[in-house]
Amino acid sequence: MSDVRESFTIVLGYDGSESARRGVQRVRQLAVERPRVVVVAVAPAVRSAGLGTDLVGQVVDTDLLLAEAGELLAVRGDAAIERRSAIGDPAVTLIDVAREVAADLIIVGRRGGDFVARTLHGSVAERVVQLAPCDVLVVA
Repeated sequence: MSDVRESFTIVLGYDGSESARRGVQRVRQLAVERPRVVVVAVAPAVRSAGLGTDLVGQVVDTDLLLAEAGELLAVRGDAAIERRSAIGDPAVTLIDVAREVAADLIIVGRRGGDFVARTLHGSVAERVVQLAPCDVLVVA
């Protein structure tokens, strides 16, 4: 009986931070033939019900982030790269995508986003590690 899978699927959380860029480097270094890489960029949805305004000051351009990640991953010519953008909780989104695509590995940066989002949501990496349906690589 063979345990060979058609492809190794990686979900890569990408927010443009230095640790996210190092996550891209890890994808490029993995000794996996023809991986399927699903790059996920999430614009955090953090709103104040009382004020009716966004609490996170900066606007996240997920299209720009996905284009940047695609360019960085292009060096790895054998990878099948998919791009997904979302609005919401980054940890929940990464976990949902990992389940949907039957991921073998999630790669996420240890630190990203802004202070307000981290304070309100907590550590994305920590929550992904706790709830992931597969292995997780947290990149410093």
